[in-house]
Amino acid sequence: MSLISLKNVTKQSNGVTDLKNINLNIDSNSKIGIKITPSASKTLFELISGNIPISSGSIVKNTDSIIYELQTDGFYDSFTVKKYIKLFKKISNADNKYLNYLQEFSIEDIWNTKIKNLSSDQKRRISLFRMFISAPSLILIESPLTNLTDEGIELYLKAVDFIRNFHITVLFTSYYMEELLLLSDEVYRYNDKLGLEKIDIAEEDDTTNDDSGEKFHPQNVFKVACKMADKTIFFSPDEIDFIESINSVSNIRIGDEYYPSSLTMNDLEEKLAHFGFYRCHRSYLVNLQRISELISYSRNSYTLILKGSNKEKLPLSRTKMEDLRKLIES
Repeated sequence: MSLISLKNVTKQSNGVTDLKNINLNIDSNSKIGIKITPSASKTLFELISGNIPISSGSIVKNTDSIIYELQTDGFYDSFTVKKYIKLFKKISNADNKYLNYLQEFSIEDIWNTKIKNLSSDQKRRISLFRMFISAPSLILIESPLTNLTDEGIELYLKAVDFIRNFHITVLFTSYYMEELLLLSDEVYRYNDKLGLEKIDIAEEDDTTNDDSGEKFHPQNVFKVACKMADKTIFFSPDEIDFIESINSVSNIRIGDEYYPSSLTMNDLEEKLAHFGFYRCHRSYLVNLQRISELISYSRNSYTLILKGSNKEKLPLSRTKMEDLRKLIES
């Protein structure tokens, strides 16, 4: 069942586009992640919640039971956890059965502690518990794992799994892909020109190392696989800006983020040559479609300037200059 459906949604404020071409279907009991900036995340949450109108497109809602939390949301620091939760219990008209679930959120031992004395780990779980007792159909959360300890992340993920037993749908946003891969079953990346792009991810399979039996090898298809946490994320060649070798590890660069690949630079060079990639330097493979300028600082020094706001600069070996020129001009 679809809870929320956004079609070609665009939001502008004072002539500036905040969000563009958002197409997203939020199904019941799904767990979605979106890589997006904090400001755009806030706009998206307010659009889904109905707090602000859209500029164009459409939003179809089959529920109004929606709660959202931004990373900047504050607490009543002088309250104890018990007093804080009771306040929201009264606001949401929740029953007392929530007291049976304190251990699931690992907060029973801090029930009478003032919020100002809690760690960031504990505050994030308190906030999740506060939303849970309202029994919403959909919870929207921004960057819940940021600044948490390893143990805090583990306990938060455990609590998220618990609330989904109550058929609560959760949508997470974050600027960091690693966070979204831990939290979500399906992940999107917001592109301010194209809208939402779905990322191909695959769960780790216990039979990955099983060499027995037939294996299917699709032809004429290649995606670069990068392992992140307990998942593998796949990138199409046209998504990649360049690849950099750092400490003998091939790092896939997309936008502002790096993703380590298990393939060597030589392997990647061989596989990506057919997709318009060029080994401009021993440590760099560049997507030729991303090049915007070629600068010569001296007779023997060349630099490639890439498209994008960061205008990344990559070295070009003098011996490769003529080969590159032929590739671009052919």
